[in-house]
Amino acid sequence: QEEAPPTPVTPPEKKAESPAAEAENQEAPIVMPLEITETPAPRDPLGIESQSVKGNVLTLNVRHGGGCKEHRYGLAWDGRFTKTAAGEPRAELTLLHDANNDRCKAMVYKELAFDLSTLKQEWSEKGHGDHATLHLDFNGVPDQSANFKF
Repeated sequence: QEEAPPTPVTPPEKKAESPAAEAENQEAPIVMPLEITETPAPRDPLGIESQSVKGNVLTLNVRHGGGCKEHRYGLAWDGRFTKTAAGEPRAELTLLHDANNDRCKAMVYKELAFDLSTLKQEWSEKGHGDHATLHLDFNGVPDQSANFKF
């Protein structure tokens, strides 16, 4: 006796995910290294929306115009520690942005992550000890800063 062909199974409808579930599914940004250079690479306009430090990782939420070409990002430091007006140890960081001649006008939002362990290593190697709270300034804009505690 012949067997009946299997009954096709209809897959269940895919439910719309909640915003929290969608946020969990977004890929975490790739953690990029901190470059030590006296002359930073090209810097196209870029705004910093927010910044935070967790462990050795600095996370910057940025915005810029574009939308048609691949943009490149980086973070550079000149290798010098200075002091704030209040005498706190400070590192001036330059956020690098190469728009690749993107002339499109869409507002692009990106989350960038950078490894700050080089700062900690340099601080220790320059004889300042193993622990500090470094004041980080970005692109010379005073209200765009963060603290890196180690």
